[in-house]
Amino acid sequence: MAAATARIVKDVPHEFDKYHGVVQETFHIPTPIEQIYFTGNMLSKFEDCTDSLKDIIDTDGDNEDAWEKFDSYFTSFMNLNWMSNWDGTKYDIVFYGVSGYTGYLMMQYLKRTALKRNPEKFTFAFAGRTPNKVQEMRDREFAGTEWEDTPIIQASYDDVISLMDMCRSAWVIINVAGPYMLTQGELLLDACARCGTDYCDVSGEIPWSKRTLSLDEQAKKTKASLVPSAAVAGGYPDILTFLCAKKLREEHGEELRRSIVYACGGGTVAGASGGTLASRGAMGTSGDEIRKLMADPFALGGFVPQFDRNGFKEVNIQTGTGQVTHKIRKDDTDAILSKISQCPYTGIWRAPWTYAYFDTRINRRSNALFADRMNQPYGKQFNFQEFMQLPPEVAAMAASGVKAPAGPSVAGEKEALQQQGKYFKQGEGPPLDQLADAWISFNCWAQTTGGHEARCGIVGGDGYFETARCAVEMAMTMRFDRDQLPCRGGVLNAAVVGQTWWADRLINSGLKFRMGEWMTQEDMSPPAH
Repeated sequence: MAAATARIVKDVPHEFDKYHGVVQETFHIPTPIEQIYFTGNMLSKFEDCTDSLKDIIDTDGDNEDAWEKFDSYFTSFMNLNWMSNWDGTKYDIVFYGVSGYTGYLMMQYLKRTALKRNPEKFTFAFAGRTPNKVQEMRDREFAGTEWEDTPIIQASYDDVISLMDMCRSAWVIINVAGPYMLTQGELLLDACARCGTDYCDVSGEIPWSKRTLSLDEQAKKTKASLVPSAAVAGGYPDILTFLCAKKLREEHGEELRRSIVYACGGGTVAGASGGTLASRGAMGTSGDEIRKLMADPFALGGFVPQFDRNGFKEVNIQTGTGQVTHKIRKDDTDAILSKISQCPYTGIWRAPWTYAYFDTRINRRSNALFADRMNQPYGKQFNFQEFMQLPPEVAAMAASGVKAPAGPSVAGEKEALQQQGKYFKQGEGPPLDQLADAWISFNCWAQTTGGHEARCGIVGGDGYFETARCAVEMAMTMRFDRDQLPCRGGVLNAAVVGQTWWADRLINSGLKFRMGEWMTQEDMSPPAH
């Protein structure tokens, strides 16, 4: 009688809670959906199930027919099927939260690139909390095309069943409903894990990435790949490091000691979308615990200890408490990233890059994931850094000792953008047609433990458009290359899941790429859509 020993997390006292063996407390740490759904109150709403339970109780458990009915109903309750409205239709990709600016970017990428260049035909639907807002965006972007009637699915964090139905409707979910750290997005990841549905989003938020890790083990069980940060931030620097590591391993049989990525951009300055500013503001005004997390270079794991000359790990011992912590290598500290300096390996003059404090955490976790999942890390002593590459005229100033002005605060950035007419409210951003000449580039330099080096580089369009490219091509990789991917199941980084398959799709979609050398000034223009 397996159903008789099922464990449901208690929320408030209820009539059925007194029947031990059916509804009881447990030391199991409940997932986000379990905290809301698996309760005595919710079970009481399933009348067929509760009636069969009463039949068991009334017959002192001796009625086998009653047990069979209860088993059937309780299984439906545990699978969240009894309230389902899913019609059985399954789409290759469902885009969730597409009524705002990021949804606009996804639809633009579909129109300009994916629906024209993707090698496989694919089906898709849009979804959101408020269907009429999603419909408004869909009609604006697809009216008069063959996709003008693209299906719309209603789903909300306030309705767990609707999230489950949406996940049953998709092979892959792309979630663009941010800022993520201000939402109950774990409910969607939990639903994806339960349904075996792959997932990606475009977050650049360390607190959100940390929160998703709690669903890693559950996602492994169903082979659902949950990929936060399938975006420019968290995506491009990591995949370039992966490609350099792969090339050097194949050519020299050596692992990486270090990788450095240099970012730069040009063309029309877009400013920041309202959602981007909201995310930065949320992180900037967080409490001490979140601030401490964001200041930790290994917030997402991948710690590499400092060793002394005798091969022993170096530690710090706190005076008074005796608490012992491992020392962080100087090259791994954020202080290295926050200065204008000349690279000792490449000679490049460099400055702080906005997303370096995020990308370093992502690459360090990828190093650990490759070690754990494939026994093939970037390197056991791997170090990753990221900077903005200074243009020649500014580099000359830096070389002569002239200090560059400090960057603005979040409030200062908002004020400056307002003065320029480039400040956007949350859910808004610049039209892509105004950014036709904008581009962003990343050049990667990597070195092995034996001193061998490799370089590669990419140039894409405006950073917002490139984020749409990253997410959509990640979804295509998980959908159509699924059976070939070496790492599946769990909370994973984009480069760890996608590897060469994702890189190939990015390049085939039009992203400029060069292996063996960097992109030069002559390459710095957006690729054709």
